[in-house]
Amino acid sequence: MSRRLALEVLRRVETGARAGEALAHAAGKGTDPRDLDLNREIVLGVLRHRGAIDAIIGARSSRPVEKMDHVTRNALRIGVYQIGWLDRVPRHAAVDTSVELVRAGRQPKAAGFVNAVLRKVVDLVGAPLHGDGDDPRRTIPRGDGTHLPLQSPVVPDAATDLAGHLAVRWSHPKWMVERFLSQRPVEDVRQILAAGIARPPLSLRPAEEHRDALVAALKAKGLEVEEEGRCLLVRDGGRVEELPGWNEFWFAVQDPTAAEVVPALAPTKAARVLDLCAAPGGKTVAISEAVGPEGAVLAVDMKAERVETMRAEFLRRSLTNVAVLEADATDAAALPTGVAGRGKPGFHFVLLDAPCSNTGVLAKRVEARWRIENPHEIKDLAELQGRLLRVAAGKLRRGARLVYATCSLDKDENEGVVAAFLAESPDYRLDSETTRLPVAGRRDGGYVAVIVRS
Repeated sequence: MSRRLALEVLRRVETGARAGEALAHAAGKGTDPRDLDLNREIVLGVLRHRGAIDAIIGARSSRPVEKMDHVTRNALRIGVYQIGWLDRVPRHAAVDTSVELVRAGRQPKAAGFVNAVLRKVVDLVGAPLHGDGDDPRRTIPRGDGTHLPLQSPVVPDAATDLAGHLAVRWSHPKWMVERFLSQRPVEDVRQILAAGIARPPLSLRPAEEHRDALVAALKAKGLEVEEEGRCLLVRDGGRVEELPGWNEFWFAVQDPTAAEVVPALAPTKAARVLDLCAAPGGKTVAISEAVGPEGAVLAVDMKAERVETMRAEFLRRSLTNVAVLEADATDAAALPTGVAGRGKPGFHFVLLDAPCSNTGVLAKRVEARWRIENPHEIKDLAELQGRLLRVAAGKLRRGARLVYATCSLDKDENEGVVAAFLAESPDYRLDSETTRLPVAGRRDGGYVAVIVRS
């Protein structure tokens, strides 16, 4: 059952759905929780390692992966992932279940083809290695420190095709790897790619007054807790709603890199703050805590379902100093000039957490690397980000601070957008800018620029 759900979710992702939303939809059907857990593992694993999986399929298939129908293609991917990455699934079972998937998917003629390819894959793939092998063309990192050994080379030779080698080995699109290499040293690129295939930990940003109590409660439950910046990393914590402190609002779920954004904005007590592109609302919660009950925060997002999700979370937390607005943040006229009854127009602080390519958070948004198909889409994103930044800056009072943040590592979306804005806006100056690279299993990457209106 889980594998059929996985097949359906992967099909939906190929047609534009987000993996998390498609999995949540599957959970809403009353599926057995054990099936859902396996379903999630397979879906996220296939998307995280799809580049390497497709290379393995291509090495043993007479038909290119991109020419296959979606049932055959994704049944093969599910089979290869189970063979190479799910050690608890017997390999013969991985083959058999994928064959059954194509039969159930009304592709009976493909059953023999899938069976033949996967049996060749079983012969190709060895037992996992703790460490790398002697030939990087014949080993695939699994994202947990182990490697998958192959009987024959599948990965391009780094000496003749570095981008292709890194793209296959670390499961990122080649155009994206080429772009990283054009902007950063190769060791930084390897760090980014390694983070992109690692499993992310559960990261909690504690409310400072509850930090010690939260650590003690988590440890009392037998959980492993590590500090990373302002956050606590919890290994194997299970459902976040069942952790101690959830109902008491001792923490928010937030990545350590994302947790640095609001401190960079540095909102003060009783300030009024505009939070643009605010969903899912984690930074809004941090701003609410910083400005206190005398402050006011306006959280804006243009997608109705995300606005409703934010509103429900703020209501759960009883945040009386936060208002939510559904609006297009590129339309200055759709946004207020300030908070009513608070004196001069304009906001004391503005946060723009701009939509982006997500290249800093690929460990969590595993399908994002496959949703953007070419670098021209980065240019389109940068143009959108520039429009948003101009609107955000226009809502700022003189002498006030704005933070432009993305979860991208692409310089055209980050330094390029800010530099272009400052070149045409003499009343604004750059106070600071920071790029944090992701670290496998510990934190995401991202960019933060602090801009001040003179």
